[in-house]
Amino acid sequence: MIIGIDIDDTIAKTNISLLDEAFEYDKEHCGGKGFKNKDAYSLKDMFYWSDEDVINFMTYIRDGNLFTEISPIKDSQLYVNKLYDEGNIIYFITRRKNTAHMLKVTMKWLEKHGFKYHKLLMGYSEKGSVCEKEQVNIFIDNDIKHVTEVAAKGIKVLLMTDSYNTDCTVFTRVDTWEDVYNYIANHS
Repeated sequence: MIIGIDIDDTIAKTNISLLDEAFEYDKEHCGGKGFKNKDAYSLKDMFYWSDEDVINFMTYIRDGNLFTEISPIKDSQLYVNKLYDEGNIIYFITRRKNTAHMLKVTMKWLEKHGFKYHKLLMGYSEKGSVCEKEQVNIFIDNDIKHVTEVAAKGIKVLLMTDSYNTDCTVFTRVDTWEDVYNYIANHS
């Protein structure tokens, strides 16, 4: 089975780290306007920021160490590696920019935390087409938009629960990596 897995907030606690950095950035660079909606998905909806503020913050983040210091989500490495060891093909499919710097940072993070995988696919803001092209059988992500795109291609999806997607009842929801593993074990 080919399993496609998102990285940020699916195997890595990105949003928590990003929010801490964004709050500090807001104080230092944006006048300390604070949160508009802490549970929103986009930074523009979270803070009282302009498009330019968001772009500047993301540049600041990409040039910094945030992506190397993020913690993995509990048991993600254990169950991803178990799936790998059982003969499944693991593809990490991320929206992270496909630059030499971000590729290096991401590969280093995956190695540091011991994730086994076959392929790292970066720079995909539309994940349905890449999952179809790579013949992914099941895709796991926390982003409703990505899960919707992939499901529209006829591919099974699992929606990793996150604060901003709790109202979504359309897709099979998983709360933990043990849930992911059990679902795949029982449906393959």
